[in-house]
Amino acid sequence: MSSLLLPIGRPMPTMLRNAVRSFGSSTADRKNFVSRILDRYESPTEQQNPPRETVYEMQFHHLRPGQIENYLHAAEEELPRITENEAIPRHLLASWTVDIGAQDTAIHLWSYPAGFKAVHEAKKVLGEDKQYVAYIRRQAELMRDRRNQILVEFSFWNCEDMMASCEPGGIFELRSYQLKPGTLMDWGHEWSRGIVKRMDAQDKPVGGWYSQIGDLYMVHHLWSYQNLQIRKEVRESAWQQPGWEEVVARTVPLVRWMESSILTPTSYSPLR
Repeated sequence: MSSLLLPIGRPMPTMLRNAVRSFGSSTADRKNFVSRILDRYESPTEQQNPPRETVYEMQFHHLRPGQIENYLHAAEEELPRITENEAIPRHLLASWTVDIGAQDTAIHLWSYPAGFKAVHEAKKVLGEDKQYVAYIRRQAELMRDRRNQILVEFSFWNCEDMMASCEPGGIFELRSYQLKPGTLMDWGHEWSRGIVKRMDAQDKPVGGWYSQIGDLYMVHHLWSYQNLQIRKEVRESAWQQPGWEEVVARTVPLVRWMESSILTPTSYSPLR
């Protein structure tokens, strides 16, 4: 099935995959079949806009208790230098610490506007940057665990435009979901419609991504609120929106596990 690539690299749902296999034996038959039914799964935005080349990296650094201040002090000095270096093809979009959730954790979100080739190039340049290499070694001594994921944004979310409209001073919520294999396209299909029901004046959908490398079938939704009380009120009011209940009912069965983290931007985070 490698020749049948769906929009933005999403996997084919199990039901659709089985239908394609049973439709015809030739690649041409299958492609024609897919072209006729893709509209059912694509969001209106995806049908109008070509996929973006930008990919993202989300880093999770789990620190040893009592080391968060030392970690942040070093990061404040080094990470802005990296993102301002035009020879390194990646940009720091946001940095947070976790207030509620996996505490003693720092999360960084980077963008690679030139796509996957920039991921490789940035790694090479950073590996030759002696100051950065020394910084990473020092930071590693403060950590008990670290991991990262390479992500692609859902085309209907348009995260960097959303980020530009964020007002500073609030809180962020990162909601992470691990989906069942083969359900990512169904998730995107439902959320392309569900997102419009979460556009309340106080409900700020900042970004939505799914993993390509690292933990697979991971989805991350980032939201911004003025405070926790506003978050409570906004989430309760969503149930009054026609169709929201159906979105939840159709997406919950797709999830293996999920978690919610309340984040606070660091002093050096571009997204505040």
